[in-house]
Amino acid sequence: MGHWALLPGWVSATVLLALAALPAALAANSSGRWWGIVNVASSTNLLTDSKSLQLVLEPSLQLLSRKQRRLIRQNPGILHSVSGGLQSAVRECKWQFRNRRWNCPTASGPHLFGKIVNRGCRETAFIFAITSAGVTHSVARSCSEGSIESCTCDYRRRGPGGPDWHWGGCSDNIDFGRLFGREFVDSGEKGRDLRFLMNLHNNEAGRTTVFSEMRQECKCHGMSGSCTVRTCWMRLPTLRAVGDVLRDRFDGASRVLYGNRGSNRASRAELLRLEPEDPAHKPPSPHDLVYFEKSPNFCTYSGRLGTAGTAGRACNSSSPALDGCELLCCGRGHRTRTQRVTERCNCTFHWCCHVSCRNCTHTRVLHECL
Repeated sequence: MGHWALLPGWVSATVLLALAALPAALAANSSGRWWGIVNVASSTNLLTDSKSLQLVLEPSLQLLSRKQRRLIRQNPGILHSVSGGLQSAVRECKWQFRNRRWNCPTASGPHLFGKIVNRGCRETAFIFAITSAGVTHSVARSCSEGSIESCTCDYRRRGPGGPDWHWGGCSDNIDFGRLFGREFVDSGEKGRDLRFLMNLHNNEAGRTTVFSEMRQECKCHGMSGSCTVRTCWMRLPTLRAVGDVLRDRFDGASRVLYGNRGSNRASRAELLRLEPEDPAHKPPSPHDLVYFEKSPNFCTYSGRLGTAGTAGRACNSSSPALDGCELLCCGRGHRTRTQRVTERCNCTFHWCCHVSCRNCTHTRVLHECL
């Protein structure tokens, strides 16, 4: 039995995290058998690893729910998009938190983000939001690129748009991306507790951010580029732009609890809502990230909490910000060492076609947390 069968229940429910861990899980599989994502009818939904091996999941592993497997079968080509979006989301998470105590660490095994995903803190909120955004972003872009058989460009915007421009071109299909993301990602969440509500809210916040950051792009037409008429379409933001917005919302995330109308006659659906822990604060909007428990300090290693600590992390001795040695090292101090580095420099292009460079050696000063 491969490592996919050993995934704990919370990862199986949160299928996004397992899909993002695909390359690491395959590398960790020492049984000699290769597991993929799902057993599908269409060859366009077969993933291929670096050795050109087709990856097909045994149905008995039950990694994906019945609904998720149906969505994969109904949308040939979409599995590549989902996997690519998740891997992009992991890279974005690491970039956004590269200078913080929690730097979005990932493991080489099937438990990609570790125990933090099973908590209800700000970091958990960001992981769910960025992975949900990554899927929506990748699927919407793949539609306009023609990589998914069941969708195409968003052609609903047609005709006049303004006095000197009109709608045309190929708009990224954000509506299909949001709809698929909602059905595929949210169906992995089970239960009716506060964690369930938090995960659904943050999933939607990620998708909403992708939608709200879309921008209009135009191409000029006219004699000699006079731009007398423009053709315009809607273009997705970069995932970096989405990550920047979500990181800001991480810093301003709302701590929430179950809403309570104070009436025994309130229906269960009415009770299943989030309210701010502080009554003086306004309720979280669909754009906000939410959490319900305090984050660990991430300063020291804890196997119970799944935190690696900041010992050995590089820090900036001259910065008063989060990447500075005082804050990043949690007041423990830091060590300084020098390192001689040889790099290519003074490169010159020679026609045609050769580049010659010199090797330059310099001393780099490194600061590391104790």
